Amino acid sequence: MLSKIRRTVFPLLMIFAVTVVAMAVAYADGLLCHHCGCTACNKVCRLVRADKKITVTCWASKDEDFCLGKRSCPGCEHCEMVCDECAADPKAPVALPKRMVWRDWIPHCEARMYTKHKLYKKTVTKTVPSYKWVVEDLCAQCKAKAKSDKVLEGSEAPPVPRTATNVEQIPVPQ
Repeated sequence: MLSKIRRTVFPLLMIFAVTVVAMAVAYADGLLCHHCGCTACNKVCRLVRADKKITVTCWASKDEDFCLGKRSCPGCEHCEMVCDECAADPKAPVALPKRMVWRDWIPHCEARMYTKHKLYKKTVTKTVPSYKWVVEDLCAQCKAKAKSDKVLEGSEAPPVPRTATNVEQIPVPQ
């Protein structure tokens, strides 16, 4: 049974694979029209709009004032017992009382004002119209239908590329 399936399916798969490879080679060699897929085609230069993004970085600074006092002096020392109320509650976790010590600090009467400059960065991205020439394989019917993109007012199209004898031009609409 398995050998019977192999004898019928394998040749069909081989024919399909050869057909797909032949079509891919024909398309890669420029033998097929890019639009309809027929085989009677010529190479044509066509203007295509391709928007591009332009990014500009803007830098700015902002002044910010701050005060810095002179050296402070230590003041009184304070002491307090913490965690001793935990022993009164039977449901609370057991913790031993602990001594917490801190000191007051007496600031100096004088302070001096300074200014720091903060730097800010802003990135602006804009999409602008751009154009490029592409080479396509087109048959006579598709060549009549294919038109280059219109150049928008205020933008420039790239110059028409130099072509070999087998490359035709589609006129650029203005």
